[in-house]
Amino acid sequence: MKHYTDFPTFLSAFIVFNRLVREGGLSIGIGESIEALSPHLLRLWSEDRKLFKTALTTLYCGCYEDLEPFDAIYHYFWDARGSRQKSKIVSKIPSQKRSSSLVMLGTGDHVKETEQESKTTGGAQQMESLRHTDFSLINEIDDPKLRELCDQLVKEMSLRIRRKEKSGKRDRLDIRRTIRNNMQRGGDLIHLYHREKKKEKLKLVILLDVSGSMDKYSFYLLRFIWTLRHHFKQIEAFTFSTNLLRITPILHEKDLDRSLQNLSFVAKHWSGGTRIGECLRNFNEKYGKKILSGRSLTIILSDGLDTGDPEILDQALQKIRGRTKTLVWLNPLKGMQGYQPIQKGMQAALPNLDVFQSAHNLNSLLKLEKIIAHA
Repeated sequence: MKHYTDFPTFLSAFIVFNRLVREGGLSIGIGESIEALSPHLLRLWSEDRKLFKTALTTLYCGCYEDLEPFDAIYHYFWDARGSRQKSKIVSKIPSQKRSSSLVMLGTGDHVKETEQESKTTGGAQQMESLRHTDFSLINEIDDPKLRELCDQLVKEMSLRIRRKEKSGKRDRLDIRRTIRNNMQRGGDLIHLYHREKKKEKLKLVILLDVSGSMDKYSFYLLRFIWTLRHHFKQIEAFTFSTNLLRITPILHEKDLDRSLQNLSFVAKHWSGGTRIGECLRNFNEKYGKKILSGRSLTIILSDGLDTGDPEILDQALQKIRGRTKTLVWLNPLKGMQGYQPIQKGMQAALPNLDVFQSAHNLNSLLKLEKIIAHA
């Protein structure tokens, strides 16, 4: 097999690599090839080879079975010549692709806990494994089970949060009321009365990145938002890539498939480029003063691969941070082994955030319970 050093230019080497990947049984098209040649991936080639491999794996692998042949091809073609060893490149067995037009399955070099999730198991063990499985590795069989599990766990999460709010309602002891109501018992303080401080309800404001680099996660994150919408009354939801779109009214539908269908009619920016800063600036101008307050929790779901000016993103986040109680950024890439937020977008965002966590599987999303409970 050829090595990338055998070619005069990076482009000519990459063309041959794509051909080898297709011959190895992986289904990649023009879209994946163009995305792989984007400026931020080319920059990773020179700055961080491990992250470069992670990005290519995410783009090229459509299911768990793709990982082994892809790793073998990548190792032979891109790794140092001295590290090349003989190994058999396994052809991929064609698998049925998701029918939804909004979903493009992919995979990445994820944490070790997800590497053994290719086979489904029964009962509680299977449900537990789905909680740890990266969204990009969910296959056609497990998808309905994950949806059901997501609905169940989010419902339980909302109930726990409500119970915590009720149990924490009591504040200071109301001395006057206590004495007055115990006078008929001879003045003995048998029953204590407390002043109840009215707590304003928390409002969730969620902004979901639906650009091309987020395709493999957008569907499941949207599903999570839709489920949250039906258990938390005060939620405002938006999608963005090159444009910003308020989707709160669409999420009122009781049926998720209908919500997705309605969304597909209006979300012309889906799977487009990424201008996070400009979209957040647009959010501030149109909705910031109306929606954000001292009782709002703002959550941004994005990989941070911004093609715009980092200064615009920094300024937009500063405004959001000044108007909201807590600013959270959930990044699916943070669930990948060896991930570092070296992208310009993330570097600009991090100083403005209260919380920076992953959003690559159901367990990572359920950690929102602690954030919401303490907001």
